[in-house]
Amino acid sequence: MRRRDPLMNEVEKAGAITVIIVWLLRIFLGPELNFVLLVATTLLSVYYLWFGFFIFNKIQPPDLLRKKVREHITPFRLVASILMGLVISYALIGVLFGFFFYTGMQFMLASSVLLLGLLAGATITWHFIRKTSTGLGLRFYLRAGVLMLFLLLLWAPPLEKRLKVLYRQNPGFIEAYLDYRANPHDQEALEKLREERSHFR
Repeated sequence: MRRRDPLMNEVEKAGAITVIIVWLLRIFLGPELNFVLLVATTLLSVYYLWFGFFIFNKIQPPDLLRKKVREHITPFRLVASILMGLVISYALIGVLFGFFFYTGMQFMLASSVLLLGLLAGATITWHFIRKTSTGLGLRFYLRAGVLMLFLLLLWAPPLEKRLKVLYRQNPGFIEAYLDYRANPHDQEALEKLREERSHFR
């Protein structure tokens, strides 16, 4: 019989499913869900940041008191699982940049995709060299794949296309954002963009 996932993994799965649903609803329903998207994604990002080690090793904090569990935590598993939590957390913040069109959005989206790909590649290479395979990598690949899909959807299309899809109900924001992009040092354009953003809070 399949061993039941630890509580921390169950919470993570429920949170991840909820956040993905919120992302999809935000795409179809518009900026009215911005606050929900911001809160849900930030909470999940913090969860991965603090508990990535436990999530990817499928253990609970009290399990570390058991010698048998500690023996299975190799230096690779320790470092890799912590990095996985950090990179997933960073990528979730990258998704927020993509939805909200914050300054530095392109960098955050590109660097998130790059970090996810590099860590997945490094993990695959390690297992290939050592001729070993663990659930640690598989758990990361699944999450990284889903995140990369959303990141690419928010990064690859032309800027105007993304604005029309995500803010089609708010032409004022689209106009203000494009004006600011064309005139980044114009204080009036910046104030207009801030005013349009305030409508979503």
